[in-house]
Amino acid sequence: MLASSAAMAAPVETPWARVNYIAGGWTAAHVRVQTTATFSNPESCSNSDGYVVDASLPGAQLFASMLLTAFSTNREVKLVLDGCALERPRVISVTLRGSN
Repeated sequence: MLASSAAMAAPVETPWARVNYIAGGWTAAHVRVQTTATFSNPESCSNSDGYVVDASLPGAQLFASMLLTAFSTNREVKLVLDGCALERPRVISVTLRGSN
């Protein structure tokens, strides 16, 4: 059986950056976010206008809350990306950096 390269890829961490855009999805609680870091698209997802927190992930509400906190307080985040969701890099982890 052949496996796709996406299934064999390892999760990728983004550098620390600030959230400069956040939006909620239309019919599901998906969150799309952009950061000040250079865009990372390790699995060549077809859309490059941000990262997506897939509403079906067990941690989706927590991740969305952390991203909203980072956006509203201008704190830095580090994302872990794995696969694609809604044709964008899928966020599977969010780390929020403390204020300086």
